[in-house]
Amino acid sequence: MHRLRSLNPQSGPIFVTSKGTRQSMNNLRGRNILPALNRCEQCLKAEDDHTKADHTYKRDRSLPEWHGWHSCRRGLGSNLYRLGVPDVVIQRILRHANVSTTTGYYIKTVADDVRGAMGKLESRITAMDTSWTPDSTSAKPM
Repeated sequence: MHRLRSLNPQSGPIFVTSKGTRQSMNNLRGRNILPALNRCEQCLKAEDDHTKADHTYKRDRSLPEWHGWHSCRRGLGSNLYRLGVPDVVIQRILRHANVSTTTGYYIKTVADDVRGAMGKLESRITAMDTSWTPDSTSAKPM
């Protein structure tokens, strides 16, 4: 939707200036990201637009805080991973030369991910043939 509104539906930079060139990351942060995240909890106006309000500005704590571009990229990698996107695809999106950089530094799992993975493993084991016992294997001990 953003590309269509920007009249740039197919290729090129996602965030462009009025001249069609790539927007500065600092300008993007200052003009778009921070105003969207720093809103008044009462009237939802951006902090800069709050000067004429009849109440004191208090930031809406339900909105996330900005922690920088590295955190943004790490959050993107982690969220794509939670959505089931393969590591190699995340590597390409983040434009890393090595997938080990992506998996080691940009994909962070949380406790819910670990619990979910263990739940999947448990359901697979439960669904397997329950007649197997250690004595029924044909493998000989070493």
